[in-house]
Amino acid sequence: MKTILRNFLSALRRFRLATTLNVVGLSVSFAAFIIIMMQVRYERTFDSCHPNISRIYRVEVDVKDYKGLIIHSRPFIDAVIASSPLIERATLYCPYTGDYYFTIMQGQDKVGFKESFITCYPEITDMFRFEMLEGRADCLKDGENVLIPESMARKFFGHDPAVGKRLNMEESMWGKKANGFLVVGGVYKDFPGNTQLNNIIYTALNDDKTKDSWISRNYYCYVMLAPDASPATVAENFSRTFDFSKSHEGDEDVQISLRPFEDIYYLNESQDGNLVKSGNPETTRLLVVIAFLIIVVAAINFTNFSTALTPLRIKSINTQKVLGSPDAVLRLSLLVEAMGIAFLSFLLSLFLIYLLNRPEILAFVKADLTLANNVELLVSVGALSLVVGLIAGLYPAYYITSFPPALVLKGSFGLSPAGRKLRTVLMGFQFVVSIVLIIGAFFIYLQNRYMQHFPLGFDKDRIAVVELNGKMEGESKGLYVNKLKEYPGIEDVAFSQQKLGAQDRYMTWGGSYKDQGVQLDALPVSWNFIDVMGMQRTDGRQLTESDEKGEKMTFIVFDSMRKRYDMKDGDSFIIPWLGEDYPIEIAGSVKDTHFSSLRGNLEGGVLIINYWGSLPVSYIRIKAGADLAEAVSHIRKTVAEIDPAYPVDVQFYDTILDSLYRQEENLSMMVFLFSLLAIIISLVGVFGLVVFESQYRKKEIGIRKVHGSTVGGILEMLSKRYVAIVLICFVLAAPLAWYGVTKWLEGFAYKTPLYLWVFVAALFVVMVITLATVIFQSWKAATANPVESIKNDN
Repeated sequence: MKTILRNFLSALRRFRLATTLNVVGLSVSFAAFIIIMMQVRYERTFDSCHPNISRIYRVEVDVKDYKGLIIHSRPFIDAVIASSPLIERATLYCPYTGDYYFTIMQGQDKVGFKESFITCYPEITDMFRFEMLEGRADCLKDGENVLIPESMARKFFGHDPAVGKRLNMEESMWGKKANGFLVVGGVYKDFPGNTQLNNIIYTALNDDKTKDSWISRNYYCYVMLAPDASPATVAENFSRTFDFSKSHEGDEDVQISLRPFEDIYYLNESQDGNLVKSGNPETTRLLVVIAFLIIVVAAINFTNFSTALTPLRIKSINTQKVLGSPDAVLRLSLLVEAMGIAFLSFLLSLFLIYLLNRPEILAFVKADLTLANNVELLVSVGALSLVVGLIAGLYPAYYITSFPPALVLKGSFGLSPAGRKLRTVLMGFQFVVSIVLIIGAFFIYLQNRYMQHFPLGFDKDRIAVVELNGKMEGESKGLYVNKLKEYPGIEDVAFSQQKLGAQDRYMTWGGSYKDQGVQLDALPVSWNFIDVMGMQRTDGRQLTESDEKGEKMTFIVFDSMRKRYDMKDGDSFIIPWLGEDYPIEIAGSVKDTHFSSLRGNLEGGVLIINYWGSLPVSYIRIKAGADLAEAVSHIRKTVAEIDPAYPVDVQFYDTILDSLYRQEENLSMMVFLFSLLAIIISLVGVFGLVVFESQYRKKEIGIRKVHGSTVGGILEMLSKRYVAIVLICFVLAAPLAWYGVTKWLEGFAYKTPLYLWVFVAALFVVMVITLATVIFQSWKAATANPVESIKNDN
């Protein structure tokens, strides 16, 4: 132990900067590795918090032309639930319930909230084992009760008991009777972020008009099977005995299947997260690769740096050999030292993570970074640090102890061809990793920028979006619009059913046009929506307010729909569930508009005028030159005059689109930061190699200066080798980066071009930083007194 400590302190004293950089680099690498693996663990353990998760399945329907239909009618779900004794528990689950406005009394004050609700069957609490903090888990059996999460209970009622408190509903709710209030029947502990169940308000679905409607498909169905029950058997028995003509008339080869609940996350069904939470398995694998590459790069640095310290340590090692120490003992001593340094770096990494565990610092990481909640992972990484130290120290331990005393005295061992070749290969690997990551980070950034600046087909810059509650939209819509227009900076106000531009998917309808089956992306809007949003008409008549007051709907189709089916103005469109005697006029078309992200495309986009449901989302066009702050203040004042308790939220499209692309932005930030880290660690390795070579070329440099070489010439000589290494590494890295970026971009319907300049820029960045490091470290040797270099060289 004394030898290990003496050797380490000697290295630290002679090469303080280099040793410190190496330890810090390894510590930062372990910190990055741990953070990435915490995020990977978050992804890969999605939904594992539920004790019964291995027995819970989602019911899906497979038809001839489409596999995996997940939205069903209520009577169909009830038929599935009643079909087998092997189904122990089951629930209907409505993902479209939405946000609802309610008020509570806080002392003498009436305070408004707008929160998300889910309607379901009461059995959901048994299936997913809600951990109750107050009240009863089965309180949903009383139709007026709701379950709320602990976080909401604290927000609504502080530390007072929540059970028995009223939520005064200011608008009617999906599947619930308009009785004026709901009662908190229980408070459950918040679910972690990595589960499909959100921390929202759960309420039971009362008898409603969908109870006997086979064509109104609005629900998921989750079932929990008995232990050891076969999901294939349950599905096969139902498919064999059920009459699908009641629910899927006209479809052939219909059958159901049961999808394991824990598999849903990686199906990537809804990247915007509005219906289900989704993750990309390719992204998770990419993060794992980056994590291990960072560790490998850091381990290579460790190896190169330890080798670079050979000139310092060889005489000490040789002296111990002369005094009788066996090579095996010396090598073991060096290996234990390397493992100790690696473990020390691991401990320092824990301190770094503790400092970084702030939401404002690592906002792009969803995982819980609390050390106490990741003990198993930390133990594993601690063991990994010892392995890294062992592997990284093997070559230096063997190399330093491999020279006979006579060769040591000559001082020429350091530049042996075999050793130099190995160090070059290791450094080259670091450069390849750095170049690939830089190119990848560039293209992720460019794709994000491309999506956010892509022409959307509407004028988003001066549109304020405000979501009203149902009561306000139904009873005070005219008053709301008139009061808004009292401000001269507001031009007009339009409405829609959903916040368009905030999600990837919207309501879908099936219909027919001239006996052709057509699937629609149904977008109910007000008659003036096209003009307010600045959309471009391509055909058809001008809509008027009378189109919103007739008995039937009117369609405005997107250009891609019109061209695909050769639709003509004035033709009729049939929606089967509305009846053959309800033809819908096609009044015109507009240029394709991107109300979804560029991950996909609303190929069947249709604007629906005179929709029978509510249109609670308002779009307020603010005139050019108007003061936005004043306009927003007027909007808030208008809403407050109508309903003082309503929690109004005024958004602009920059904010809406940022939320839509949050997943890509998080990935971009993670890849960028860890790519930068890989580059920095690689440069530490270059630094170590330059230290090594400059130490052994002092005499050569001195002789060259005596014979007239300039400082610039010497620096050029020392830099040529690194220029060649970087160029060769770029030739190897560019095809790898091109392949990886191409595969990643396949997930987008609209994508940035593969610019050549990105590859050139990556080469330029690595080359400039490498040369700057080489020149900085070589300057001292190039400007030293040649007489001293020659005289003192050993």
